[in-house]
This record gives sequence, C-alpha cells and structure tokens, in this order.
Amino acid sequence: MIHFGNHPVVKNYLVNVNDEPSSWPIHLYFCESCGLTQLVDSCPPEVLYENYVTLSDWKNQPHVQHEIDFIKNLPGISADAKIIEIGSNDGVFLKKLLENGFRDTLGIEPTRDAYDASIAKGLNTIQAFLNPDLAKKVVAERGKFDLFLSRQNLEHISDLKGIIESINVLIKPGGYVVIEVPNHECNLQGFDYALWEEHVNYFTVDTLRYLLSQAEVEIIHEENILFSGEALLVVGKKVGNVTCSVNYLPELRKQNVTYAEQWPKFRQAIRDFLFAKKSIGRKIAVYGAGVRTLCWINFTGIAAYIDIIVDDQVEKQNKFMPGGKIPILPSSALYQKGIDIVLLAVNTENEEKVINKHKNWVSNGGQFWSILPPSDRLLPVWKLFCK
Repeated sequence: MIHFGNHPVVKNYLVNVNDEPSSWPIHLYFCESCGLTQLVDSCPPEVLYENYVTLSDWKNQPHVQHEIDFIKNLPGISADAKIIEIGSNDGVFLKKLLENGFRDTLGIEPTRDAYDASIAKGLNTIQAFLNPDLAKKVVAERGKFDLFLSRQNLEHISDLKGIIESINVLIKPGGYVVIEVPNHECNLQGFDYALWEEHVNYFTVDTLRYLLSQAEVEIIHEENILFSGEALLVVGKKVGNVTCSVNYLPELRKQNVTYAEQWPKFRQAIRDFLFAKKSIGRKIAVYGAGVRTLCWINFTGIAAYIDIIVDDQVEKQNKFMPGGKIPILPSSALYQKGIDIVLLAVNTENEEKVINKHKNWVSNGGQFWSILPPSDRLLPVWKLFCK
C-alpha cells in the first residue's frame, strides 16, 4: 500500500550528529486473506531487539491496574494461577502482578537491557524469543499455564504462526489469553501515519479475533483503552475449535486503500502548513522524542521545518534523532530558543499535563498543536481528511 522509504531505527538516538546509521525499508502491505496490515521485509528482529533502549519504566501506564483487576476477576484465576508474559520488557507488569497477590509468574524477554532490568528486580525471566521449541521446554519444566499475557508486544512479532503454536503448547484447556495491541482502526479513521518500524503488525479487533481463533482461543471480552494513541484490550479463552468468519474483509480493505491513497496528499498538506509558518519567521519545536513521532517526522520529510525536539526524558536529551538529525533538548529550550509553535507528540492522556507545565510559554503567545490522533488538538491539516 505505502512505501514510506528507507529509514534508520529511530530508538537508536544519535550521540554524534555526524553518525550515519543503517537504514531499512518501511513497506506497508495489506493481506487479502485475513486483512492484517503489516510491514514486509523490514529491519530484522535480531537487529531491532539486541537492546530495547526505551524501557517500560519510562512510560506512564495508567491502565495497568484496570487490567490486573480484570484478570483477578476471571473465573478460575486465583493467586496460585500460573501466568506467563511474553515481551515482558523490564518486568513492570510482572512486578505489579506480584504486588497484587499473584505468586507464580514467568517473563519471556529477548532484549538484553530489558532482561537485565527485570532480573535486577528479582523477577523470574527467561531471555529469549518465544517459539514452539521454547514453549515445549518451559511446559516440560513448569507445566501448562492458566494465563498468557502479551501487552503491546504482538504487534512486534513477525512470526505470528510460531506464536499461535506456542499458545497452543503453553495454555491449558479453559485457560485465558490477554492481549493488548495498538488499534489500527484508530490509524485508519484518524489518518494517523505515525507508524513504527518495530510494529510489523497492525491489528483491528477482527484480525486479532481471526488470529486467536487459530490458537483455539475465543474472544470473550474486548475494549478500547487510551494508551499511545488508542489500544485494543482483548481477553480470550481456550475453548477448542473456533470458527471465525472473514466477512469483514471487503470493508477493511476499502478503509486501508483509502488510507494509502490519502498518504501523499496528507504528507504534502503537512509540509505546506509548516512551510507557511516558517515563511513568516515562526520557530517550531516538537514536544516528545517518542519513536512513533520520529518515524512520522522521517516519513513526512519535515525535519527541515523543525528547529528542535524537546523531551523531559533525561536519557534522550542532548542527542539527535536518527534520520532528521534534529537536536533533542530539555523542554526549557522552548524559552531559551524562542519557540513559537509546538507540535505536541506525547500520548493524548499526557497532553494536558504538558500544557499545564508550560502555562508561562502559552501566556507569552506560544501555541500547542497535536500531531498524534486521537487528540482533539490536532493540526488544522487533519480537518481536510477526517470528515
């Protein structure tokens, strides 16, 4: 559908502006068989996940307790339930489970830095990519599990068939699967092109239901949550054979085609808007050096219009974004550099907090506009596309 071009891995912030990191293709495809939107032939997992760099501890996750409360109320799930989480990162969710009384947890995490952070917290974690062979080994040692967790992880995995096989091995009959993934429906409806090279799969609830049916898992609960845009939270139960219709395909294909057709128009509209502002002497910053944002800047080709990126995460400051090579500075630079316009690139749930932090800047004429749906502060450009 869309070839965004070749781009570097954006989480690998540059220490030296003259560094030239390797680039990889970002090709977005639509599967005519199941409707899954996905990146094809992108950066290999072995390159992406040597280290994760952006650990979960860095992120505000206000929905975590809600998920755990839901798990605690699942029939048959007790404090002794055996729980496995794949892509457990630095163990934030595993630690929270323990704090809520669960006693038997296991994390699977492939990246070295996240695994080390999890072990430092005293959490039971294996450093590996999940595959059927590992699943069989784990079951041989520990038995089958009552609950399988994948939080903001399934979108990263290119070998979905291997994951389905692994779920079949790991979960006992009647066991549960809890999946949290970004909601691609939000991308399609909001013309959100802030994709990420690590997100190789873009799920809707229909494509997720189709995938889980192959693991004999039936979705028994679904809801949307606000996190990094909009996310899907689904709970499934392993019930045996599940029949899943693909009658959603024609409409989903139509949405994806429209999304692809609008991309060059959207890209040009963003560039025209920012060019007009720069032409009258406005200084422009982006607030938030998150990975989706940096991809969006590279995809749209707007780096030349951005003076600085500001971010409150100390680990990102005084570095440069891969690709556009824009300097990343503390948010105090809004005042020091005389910035007039800020493109908000923080999660929608955090926008108000950022704006309140910089009331003085706003009172002196500074203007915030968001670039990440589903915010209600989006640049006027979006009105051309979202009816």
